[in-house]
Amino acid sequence: MKTAPTLLAIILSLGPVAGGASATASEPAETKPTAAAEAEAKKEKEKELKLPPGFKKVQRGKFTLYCKKETPLGSRFKTDKCLDEAGMRDYILALEATKGDVDRMRSTCSNACTCGMDC
Repeated sequence: MKTAPTLLAIILSLGPVAGGASATASEPAETKPTAAAEAEAKKEKEKELKLPPGFKKVQRGKFTLYCKKETPLGSRFKTDKCLDEAGMRDYILALEATKGDVDRMRSTCSNACTCGMDC
């Protein structure tokens, strides 16, 4: 009677170890991206980033920046405003939010005549 539960416990304890070893051996080979796949993903990421008017892509060392010449308030001298990729994505999102707010304000009816109702 004691041998059956002991044998069952040994079999159950060995089962996940053997299955886990084969699963872990195959996972690293599948999850390693190739150099071509990384280059393709990088190209797609760059294509997704559409720069707003006035911005240019600038390479400074190993960093990629997106720069725009602008004149700060109260000055006559133009300066470069440079953003990294994360900053540029935030800038683009803020532009889209601003455009949405302007469209929302523009579509609001100020009176019944502008909404197409009888005046």
